[in-house]
Amino acid sequence: MRRNVDPDYEFDKDRFAEVLKAAIGDRSYSAFGKEADISFGYISKYINKKCDVSPTVQTLKKMAKVAKVTYSELLEAAGYDSNKYDEDDISATMVNSEWSPMNTLLPTLCRTGFKWQFVSNGTAGAPLCAKIEGAPFESWYFIPVTKDNVTKEDILGILGSKEAEVISSNSKVTFLTANENVYNQMKDIEVNLISLRISVALVNKNDGLIGEESYLKTSVELSDKDRVYVLTDRDTVMITPLWL
Repeated sequence: MRRNVDPDYEFDKDRFAEVLKAAIGDRSYSAFGKEADISFGYISKYINKKCDVSPTVQTLKKMAKVAKVTYSELLEAAGYDSNKYDEDDISATMVNSEWSPMNTLLPTLCRTGFKWQFVSNGTAGAPLCAKIEGAPFESWYFIPVTKDNVTKEDILGILGSKEAEVISSNSKVTFLTANENVYNQMKDIEVNLISLRISVALVNKNDGLIGEESYLKTSVELSDKDRVYVLTDRDTVMITPLWL
């Protein structure tokens, strides 16, 4: 059963915006979002071409169930080869699909109030990286956690690896986990000699979004601004309920 969430082609946000408009038809964005169980803000950012990364196949399937275009049209517009995907073979939720950092980060960042842009997709072993406009740190790196137990030595080992050499001192590193026990372990770890902003974020298993984020204690003195630029930030201008 195929559950690959990586697109097959380069994402064309102009093309996808047009197909998404056709999928919505004469409905409002809000009405379509409620029918598809997807947030108004998420849909709006794609319509307005503010997202540079394609939606996941799980999200496209949710759209297709109420769209005025076919599932194949949505897949192709988002950069997926529709011949590889069978509607019955793709889960509509994060719970039953293979998790990847992009599954979580794209919809989570699309709901925040700050401007962001991915500058590395995490391929070839390098950590996924984003630039955040106005943030007190230069780059934001994301590292998924797959272990059931994490120690201080594990964190130091990851940060001291060859792949982590791209991470400068004026950066933020966020570890992503869907394991609540691991989250609780990591948030209490102190790495006082590390001059980095380090946090751990808990992925909600029901919707795949970040539900909690906590900073670890390092040698960096956090400012009020640091606590603004977190994955749990929500765009306060949204007046409709958020779904994904």
